[in-house]
Amino acid sequence: MSWKSGTENATARTGSIAARLTVWYALLSVALIASAGSVLYWALADRLQQEDDRILAGKIAEVRAVLVLHPSDHAALREEVQHETETLPGIYIRVLDARQHIVADSPVSGAVSDNHGPFARSPLPVDDRGRDWFSGDGKKYRLMSGKFEASSPFTVQAAMSLAKEEQLLSAYRSTLLLTVAIFLAIAVAAGYLIARRGMRPVSRLAAIVDELGAAQLHRRVGDEPWPLELRPLATNFDRLLSRLEDSFARISRFSADIAHELRTPLHILRGEAEIALSRERSNEDYRACIESAMDEYDRLSRMVDALLFLARTEQPAAQLEKKWLDLRQEIAVVCDFYQAMADEQGVTLIPSGTGTILADASLLRRALGNLVANALHHTASGGRVAIDTKTLRNQVAEITVSDTGCGIAPEDLPRVLERFYRADGSRSRQGQGTGLGLAIVQSIMHLHGGTISIQSKPDHNTAVALTFPAAAGTA
Repeated sequence: MSWKSGTENATARTGSIAARLTVWYALLSVALIASAGSVLYWALADRLQQEDDRILAGKIAEVRAVLVLHPSDHAALREEVQHETETLPGIYIRVLDARQHIVADSPVSGAVSDNHGPFARSPLPVDDRGRDWFSGDGKKYRLMSGKFEASSPFTVQAAMSLAKEEQLLSAYRSTLLLTVAIFLAIAVAAGYLIARRGMRPVSRLAAIVDELGAAQLHRRVGDEPWPLELRPLATNFDRLLSRLEDSFARISRFSADIAHELRTPLHILRGEAEIALSRERSNEDYRACIESAMDEYDRLSRMVDALLFLARTEQPAAQLEKKWLDLRQEIAVVCDFYQAMADEQGVTLIPSGTGTILADASLLRRALGNLVANALHHTASGGRVAIDTKTLRNQVAEITVSDTGCGIAPEDLPRVLERFYRADGSRSRQGQGTGLGLAIVQSIMHLHGGTISIQSKPDHNTAVALTFPAAAGTA
């Protein structure tokens, strides 16, 4: 498991955003502090190494100067070597002649002068750059050597104990670790407080949401001064509240309309039954009562069927059996079915137009049938009902059902697609529909991704247009 996935799993188990932010904030702080400390530590170690090399090179240069001035005066050379080692404790110098015999040597510790020490090598590699060497007891030294020509070749070897540098670097590492630990504790505490403070708006939003109920759907949360990150959430939540409020209002109206629509036929049925049972009646009277009841039963059955259909069409999983349909043939089927009704009412039924459309055949016929039945119901004798098809721009298909009937009043036009709404409320109940026909047509169009639009002139005509999207209207 990687470090990142392990950290994410550890923070996920806390179940708290504040805890996750605290962990990440603390880890980031520690990583930055440790990185900065490591860079400073490396810079300090490199600086100390450069300084050590400079000192060793300086000592070798001073011994060389003595060799150049007094190439044969070994006593002066030994005195200079002794002087150089005394001025800076921890420095060890050895001068070798061409045969690698010791000409001058400063007092050195056993770790440097023993058989395994750097001065025991014969010869020590000549290099103007220093190198590190560790003795058997774990002590660290910096070595450098140089070769010169005076009266004869000489080799100068220099070593410096790095005990003080190691102590300094060790103290620095201890200070760095202590600083990281302290800053980690501070980062955890400060990060948690900052995260908790930053999450207060989320808690306040959660409290507001918890207070909302059916009676508070009108309330909006986006008007409050939310932080920038929460504004999209508040805006989207307001949109959700608007949709819920609209849906709740429609459901409430729908429930009230259902109760009203069911109450009337039930009252009629009960009243007729009570009248029939109030005294002895003839068979003809009982037959008339049953026939009247059958009309109400039929109306209730049609209403229940329509409501069940609307409920199915509004389900997200509603499936359509789409296929390419010949519009002339589909319109002919609908017109043949309603031709007898049209002849009985003295209305001319006019089918026209051609084309193909990708749609569900049964739903398309039901939508057209509802529109034709509605048009026939509101068209007087001698009028006409026409079904026409045409292809608009971008291959959008449109089917229009128009009539020369009584039309729809302007104040009723925006609501005629609502369930149970009737524009002609003054009419008698005899032969009246359920008020769900246009609502069913609208649901069918929504399933196909299309739209329904109505244009009407009172006492003149009405035209209902079904527009199908381009994907459904192109072959």
